[in-house]
Amino acid sequence: MQKLKLTIIIFLGFGASALAQDFLAPYSSFIGNNTSYVITQAGDSITGTLRSVSQDNGIIKRVVLLGENKQVHKFGAEELRRFALKPDDFAKMDAISDNSFSIRQMTKTDYHEIIQREWLIYETQQLPRKKNKFGMLQLLNPGFDQHIKVYHHPFGSKSMPVKLAGIRVIGGEDRTLLVVKNGQQAQIVRKVSYDKSFTELFSDELELMNEVDRKPKFKNFAAHIFAYNDLKGTVYYYATSIK
Repeated sequence: MQKLKLTIIIFLGFGASALAQDFLAPYSSFIGNNTSYVITQAGDSITGTLRSVSQDNGIIKRVVLLGENKQVHKFGAEELRRFALKPDDFAKMDAISDNSFSIRQMTKTDYHEIIQREWLIYETQQLPRKKNKFGMLQLLNPGFDQHIKVYHHPFGSKSMPVKLAGIRVIGGEDRTLLVVKNGQQAQIVRKVSYDKSFTELFSDELELMNEVDRKPKFKNFAAHIFAYNDLKGTVYYYATSIK
């Protein structure tokens, strides 16, 4: 109990992004010739350079790699468990641009985190409210995704942008995320109803439920996952190499 209280004080008192790895900023630009790897549903790993990525509403549907033996490998999303991309400097700067589209976002964007990224990871999941439809989604919490995986929701809700003299001052932040707990089907977690999602995701750890006695906040979602993992005795890893 004392350990959890310390975790809650650190993460919620000072902010998850200050003392822990927060969710990654989404990345959606794909440029050929980046070092990449895939893991198939059969468990085979293939490393090569990226040739192309096909997307539908921001969800990856197809990946083409040029293997180390110069063989072209084509995969539909349903054939893969994971696709990982090592971004080059241009792609990282593009990600910084994408995630700094308002003045408020500019002050909140962790540029160091973007520059230091080693691998961007995408995993195949069954899409919510879609029978037998699969797509590859970007994993936003690599390294602390042992129990709860959080993915970018490409066509999800965003806050209303507000402009001043043609410059976006606030708004445009994601208000929905796709979440998978313990291998179940992806569900949508919304900022507006996060208190309900909090109960659904963390109710099996009553200590966490009791410690977060105020209305849980969507902005602390990453911190809640860290505290949950702490109770589960999780040993962390970080996505700096092929896993």
